[in-house]
Amino acid sequence: MDVRAVLVMLAVLMPLLQASGQTVNINLNIGGSTGGRGTADKSQDADKVAELLKQGAELFPDTSQLETQLLDMTDTGQNMLITLLLEQNKVMQERDKEMQQQMQKMQEQIKDLTLDHCITKKTCCNKTLPACPSGYEWFCEKPDMCYKFSTKTGYKDYTDAKSACQADGGLLAMPKDKATNDFLAKQVKGRYTLSDAWIGLTDQVTKGTWVWEDGEKLGTDWNNWDTGDPTSNDDVINCAVLGSNSVWFHVSCGSAQNYICEAKATAAP
Repeated sequence: MDVRAVLVMLAVLMPLLQASGQTVNINLNIGGSTGGRGTADKSQDADKVAELLKQGAELFPDTSQLETQLLDMTDTGQNMLITLLLEQNKVMQERDKEMQQQMQKMQEQIKDLTLDHCITKKTCCNKTLPACPSGYEWFCEKPDMCYKFSTKTGYKDYTDAKSACQADGGLLAMPKDKATNDFLAKQVKGRYTLSDAWIGLTDQVTKGTWVWEDGEKLGTDWNNWDTGDPTSNDDVINCAVLGSNSVWFHVSCGSAQNYICEAKATAAP
């Protein structure tokens, strides 16, 4: 091997070996045997060795600094990788949230389409339709109930409408929640032109105390009275009608109105 190459390698390795605490002993024999060479030649060779070692040391002046730089580069790379992974995770979470929202929207659309099909074909909820009293209808939106709607010319006052429902084993309809109320209002709008219908709510027993036909008092948590209704500044006993706009009005119990009956749906025979 060329002497110059050997010396350069030594210049690189020596600092590393010394840094590890190892003792470095180097014996050089340049030019083979020393026979026939003078002191001046040996001195010249030593000078060359010293120069080459010096050049090697200048190329690699501080191995600890090099190691520190390599570590810094590694830390920087790891930080960049961590930042990149966090950004990708954030993007994936946002996409997952969007997909969940789209899935929920699709499920609602499927539910609406299924309900529309049920209403038209009456095939949902149960494969076998429940039994309803004669003249009553069953609706998928209210699978536990049957309803009967008076004919367009079947006007009755409150008492007669109540009796007609009871004769079929039912009661005047009692929309005690918004969903039922909106459903019945939709039916009123589709069946009666500019007309209201009796529901089972009255203050006949005690003026100002509104009671449903099943004996339950009208609660304070929900009602759908029209603005200003009901009033108690007159002596007329009032009963409630449901309008096509979903609101309730109080009118004289003796007035002639359409009416809605309800009865519990039973299992088909």
